[in-house]
Amino acid sequence: MNDGDLRGALEALLRRVTVVAAQVGDRFPLYADPVSGDWVSTRRGSWTGGFWVGWWWLRAAVSGLPADQNVAQQWTLRLAPRAADDTVTRGMTFWYGAGQGHRLCGDVLAGRVARDGAAALADSFDPRLGLMPVGGAFGADPTPRAGVDALAGTVALLAMAADAGARDLDGLARTHAERHVELLVGVDGGIRPEAVLRPDGTAAGGGDLSAGWARGQAWGVLGLAVAARRWGGGFTDAGCRAASWWLARFGQQVPVAVLGRPGSPVDTSAAVIAAAGLLTLSEVTADDAWGAAARAIVSDVVGHHLDGEGVLRDGCYDLAGGVAVRHELVWGSYFLAAVLAVLTGGVREHPW
Repeated sequence: MNDGDLRGALEALLRRVTVVAAQVGDRFPLYADPVSGDWVSTRRGSWTGGFWVGWWWLRAAVSGLPADQNVAQQWTLRLAPRAADDTVTRGMTFWYGAGQGHRLCGDVLAGRVARDGAAALADSFDPRLGLMPVGGAFGADPTPRAGVDALAGTVALLAMAADAGARDLDGLARTHAERHVELLVGVDGGIRPEAVLRPDGTAAGGGDLSAGWARGQAWGVLGLAVAARRWGGGFTDAGCRAASWWLARFGQQVPVAVLGRPGSPVDTSAAVIAAAGLLTLSEVTADDAWGAAARAIVSDVVGHHLDGEGVLRDGCYDLAGGVAVRHELVWGSYFLAAVLAVLTGGVREHPW
């Protein structure tokens, strides 16, 4: 797929933002039905709100239009009360929904909201566990757990706040990431999506390594790559092992949503999250083989799962629960737009 094809795909995804906005009004989109196109939305954004706002920041960064930045700012302000949520997914909410406004557009307001979110998230650090636990928001089990999905956003958000001098959070972020490697990453690079923790911080369970959902492995590839970008060393080794695990099993194709179930639906969101991690590893290691793999994955996604209106199909949210198993997912659209913006030169920084 040539550069013109990739630019056309990015333009379609950025046009799609206004179509989605017209459908959801003042609510946050979550996923859309593949037939009707109707969106399920939430009032506060659930764990995905930052991706909707980040989609707007991507559009503002690529277009350079003040009107787009103004809309992104208003959505960012809607995120500010979420700092009080008991969930590590605040790392996602405030990194993608506010940190990207500061990173991509130099937006002062977005930077402030991001730092406030980072400070609140850091306050949830449990020294007995050595990490910020998943938390009990959204009706989740309040038992202490480590989860891989918010690793990238959490590391990047706290690192940004540390660099801004708000608080010395670099060491805390590194400890959090190291504990996730210890608890969730296998010798072969397989990722355990989560681990249930005892009060002393030891793992009480959480499933087999490399079992479960492909998106968990993709979140792991991205999270480890972001940690490697920050600190290198063992994080680079762990990230390369996780990426090698991914490519050995899925190659450059969109993976099935549930590992070990070849007949299950695929998950395009997992593919583009993994592609973002591969691009970061290419930058960290100066090895373009990772970047070539990312470009091939994106070409497959664009060529087979994205239509001319910017609708990214075949995302699988929750197969076990039967929720949005072949749908347009807001985080999938964000990551595809983000990777395309990097590949086409639309943004200078990786927006993850």
